[in-house]
Amino acid sequence: MPDERTCVVKLTDEHGVEHRVKVRAESVYEAVLLGLKRLERVGWESDGSTIGSVIVEVWEEPTRHVVHVKNLLSWLKTPRKISTRRTAKS
Repeated sequence: MPDERTCVVKLTDEHGVEHRVKVRAESVYEAVLLGLKRLERVGWESDGSTIGSVIVEVWEEPTRHVVHVKNLLSWLKTPRKISTRRTAKS
């Protein structure tokens, strides 16, 4: 699915033990449901009443940009009109 992202689902049980699993989901709610299901498959048991909240970390591949300082300094010296584009570059 194109909008699926890798998510780490974490929760701490009533004994203070942190549990975490990695899932692929399109939404935070879907990630929680998939994470709880995966935890159940590996033996974690709960009816949900003792869980206050579940943390979902959405992991994406980093985007890397290499900026040559010479080009940046040259770009900064170029006269420009004030615009929304200028604001985005500031």
